Amino acid sequence: MPTNARTIDAHCHVWPGAPGTTAAPREPADYSIETHLARLAEHGIEATVLVPHIAYDGRDLGYLHACAARYPGRCAVMGAITGAEVAEPQRLDDDIAQGVRAFRIRAADMHVPLDALCEYLARSGGVLCPLVTRAQARAGALDAIGPLADRHPALRFVLDHFGGDHNAPALAQLARRANILIKVSDFGAFDQPPYDAARAATVAMCALFGAQRLMWGSNLPVFALDARQDLGAAWHAIRDATSLGDAERAAILGGTAATVFFPH
Repeated sequence: MPTNARTIDAHCHVWPGAPGTTAAPREPADYSIETHLARLAEHGIEATVLVPHIAYDGRDLGYLHACAARYPGRCAVMGAITGAEVAEPQRLDDDIAQGVRAFRIRAADMHVPLDALCEYLARSGGVLCPLVTRAQARAGALDAIGPLADRHPALRFVLDHFGGDHNAPALAQLARRANILIKVSDFGAFDQPPYDAARAATVAMCALFGAQRLMWGSNLPVFALDARQDLGAAWHAIRDATSLGDAERAAILGGTAATVFFPH
């Protein structure tokens, strides 16, 4: 990998210890930005994308914005979309004014027409990030993305958590759409260290999409709650992948995320 390539974790969740402030107890109770950056630094990872945990915090981005202000250039903030924002996309105006470019949407909120939302995000230079897991793929979320991307070619779609081989056939059908990108993340959800299957799935996705449309993400701290999860192994599964070229590894481990989440 080129020595000057910037390294980025494209998917994490952080929160301060504040018991009783969320709809469900956080697990772990406290996972601060300082804890996360320290863990990344152990592996030479320089920056991260902060993803709202909708089940805990809904659309409250206060802590994430505070983290980005505290560590400028090292943290990018993603926003969140619920049914209310699908119906009234202008509710996202304040987030966009604060520099949020990408917005996460869950499968449960994708079973209604999304064209008005997509048009709004395309005009705003935004990015739509559908949450894709094995269960959500079964629920039809992936099936809806291709036609949506066709109707809105100016809007980029970044799929959260590619789900390994479980989602591979559906993802392969999306590869011809140049505006669809993939987060290769949460390896422990479908593999175990040293993540040989996750590496092979990533290499296969690279052949289909190209490295410039793939980005690696840790999914910490959710990632760390399962015994099959190992941050170092997940990072080095791609960092040391001999079946990928230097430029491909550099793109997956930071270059692609930089163009989407750290454009300036």
